Amino acid sequence: MSVTLRKGTGSDAELIVGYLKKLAEYEKLGDMCSITPEALIKLMNEENGLHTVIAERDGVPVGMMTWYVYKIATFSGRRVFYIEDVFIDENRRGEGIGSALFTEAKRLASELGCARLEWKCLDWNKSAQSFYEKIGGNISDDGWLTYTINLK
Repeated sequence: MSVTLRKGTGSDAELIVGYLKKLAEYEKLGDMCSITPEALIKLMNEENGLHTVIAERDGVPVGMMTWYVYKIATFSGRRVFYIEDVFIDENRRGEGIGSALFTEAKRLASELGCARLEWKCLDWNKSAQSFYEKIGGNISDDGWLTYTINLK
């Protein structure tokens, strides 16, 4: 069975929000996930907004990836392709869906002329880290620490 990838649209908003809520629960951050389908559609419709890729097997959704092109890498004069979320149905993990999503991310990033792909992973998620290493992902060793300020 092959994986079919397609661009997510506003009509997929409930599906995507459902995946985001499952991901938040998995990451033990369920109380932080308050996005609604309406808010997601708004983000998807913004200039340089959120994009999604839906993975399907036999026409049935089995996972998704959200991404956007963000900051400017001024030293290269190019942008960065940022993968915000990846979620694959638990009973479908290990079937090559994640590899297909990251291959698509690389294709899209190249098409858009991006300097690199970036994403984050929780330090306790060893299975994800193992997968990321398998597909060629490296932990940033550029000496930069990421700081955040949460806004209410």
